[in-house]
Amino acid sequence: MCKGFPEGCNPCNRKAVTVTADSWTAPDGTLLGYKVWSSAAPSRGLIVALHGLSCREDDFMPLAEAAAAGGLRLAAWNLRGQGLDPQVHRRGSWLDLDGILIDLKAFVDLVAEPGEPIFLCGDSMGALLALQAAVTKPWPGKIAGLLLFSPVVGLAQKNPAWLKSLLVAISRLAPNLRLKPSWFVHGKSTAPQLTRVAGRQLAVITAPHRLGPTTIGFLASMGDLIDGATPAAEKLEVPLAVFSAGHDTFVTPEQVRDFFAHVRSTDKTHFHYPESYHQLLFDLDAMVVLADAITWIEAHLPSRP
Repeated sequence: MCKGFPEGCNPCNRKAVTVTADSWTAPDGTLLGYKVWSSAAPSRGLIVALHGLSCREDDFMPLAEAAAAGGLRLAAWNLRGQGLDPQVHRRGSWLDLDGILIDLKAFVDLVAEPGEPIFLCGDSMGALLALQAAVTKPWPGKIAGLLLFSPVVGLAQKNPAWLKSLLVAISRLAPNLRLKPSWFVHGKSTAPQLTRVAGRQLAVITAPHRLGPTTIGFLASMGDLIDGATPAAEKLEVPLAVFSAGHDTFVTPEQVRDFFAHVRSTDKTHFHYPESYHQLLFDLDAMVVLADAITWIEAHLPSRP
């Protein structure tokens, strides 16, 4: 069994999958790593995935393997400002929604095949980025659906309302000052439990690409993404699938349900896993999560001639 996967979830047993790993040149000239998972069969659709905080493109491997078995492709790249950004000074200090949207368009132009249905997908912080993309031109008319895994649409820890304004003020006076994000999500400097799979938990907290303290400005931008989730939900018109965990350290089930209730689209589905933790694709219910995700995508593929 592959290290970090729950027992019974072994991608190596699935059909042959081709993984293309390379670098692409973003619009500003930065070289960013990416991967595309596919099978030998003609593509039935493309999933474009945005990873979460301190993560990388490989964190979508379980979904990519399952998708490829059904004739779907998945493509993901290492977001700038995260732990694999080749410009080290940006790690933990750059989080710009407009910049991500520029990168997203260029990346899709690079990997998408003509006429290929496109699904946007995001995990945790990446879910918030994908959500904002789905309500920003040109994506509402270009994507077949949106999948959000563990979207942090609120914070379980109740921080005072004035804290964000204070962070913004401090960031102007001391732009290079850094703090650990964990203080604002569960009040401790240590990493929270992200999965019931011990091997995966250890792999996450010891990963060389894991971010340490981030700048105050980075934290304020994260706050903007969280605050912007519900307003975006009220504009969202594309088909939506939300996947949430009952033991998510960062966001409560009630906050996710409230977000889901505000979604404008009438084609929306909420999959909830009461015993799971934040990293749904690497928890004990991963096989169920993957089956639900692929079934939902299958149901939203455009009809073939």
